[in-house]
Amino acid sequence: MATKRYDPTAADFNGRYSRWVAALESGSEAELLEATVALPTLNKRVLKKLAVVDRDEPDPKVGAEQKRVIVLLSEINANAQQRRREREQAEQRHRDRTVRVERRVDLPTTCARCGTKLKEVKPTGRPRLYCSPACRKAAYEDRRAHRDGAVKVQIIEKVVTEVRERRIEVPHPRSECIDAVLYDNEALVQAMWVLIDNVADENYEAFSPDRPRFWDLYNNVEVLYEALVKRAAADERRPPVPEPTPTNKHRRKMQLMTRPDPDT
Repeated sequence: MATKRYDPTAADFNGRYSRWVAALESGSEAELLEATVALPTLNKRVLKKLAVVDRDEPDPKVGAEQKRVIVLLSEINANAQQRRREREQAEQRHRDRTVRVERRVDLPTTCARCGTKLKEVKPTGRPRLYCSPACRKAAYEDRRAHRDGAVKVQIIEKVVTEVRERRIEVPHPRSECIDAVLYDNEALVQAMWVLIDNVADENYEAFSPDRPRFWDLYNNVEVLYEALVKRAAADERRPPVPEPTPTNKHRRKMQLMTRPDPDT
């Protein structure tokens, strides 16, 4: 489904932003975490802009309004980028489905009566047969008088372009792959360990610390860890669940990493 144009009212921007500001003032880390997650565009770049406003703007009311506009523009720009990507993908899918078959013919390059080379032969419009009106008239008079060697009327085929549509298999949405991994424990654990191995491998350039995606992953993992800790703390009153027997190498590896050291 295509992304709609951003509407602050429909997206409840004022409510989410007010909640985030209230969480900042209250100092509650749990509330601040939930409010920050509700503002997905609140990244490092936006936070730096907010810090600049706090530093340079002496009036608190003006500064608060400027910060609100900065966060709002970040969501508007993110929505515009998403809509532009979807439009480009739709155009690419249309190009992939279309096959253009072009059939060309050779146009005359010399005069049909005197053999003089024609100038400015154009591929569009009615093909040119004669070099001048005089040759055209002379050829007409020859045909009219039925003289020997008269130039016959020639039918020149024009350039024809045919557009044919063919059906191709359109890749399914990425969200289906994400859901398939999230709802499959084996696939989820395997994906996590593949990611861990890639990050731990110093020769793997994709997750090098000098790449922006490394720090994006770092920040997102921190948020995930805090959410897991909060969820685990809420379930401490429940009876302990017996530890399942590891069924694959990833679970065995995880158990070895989390097993307490006997020397401590």
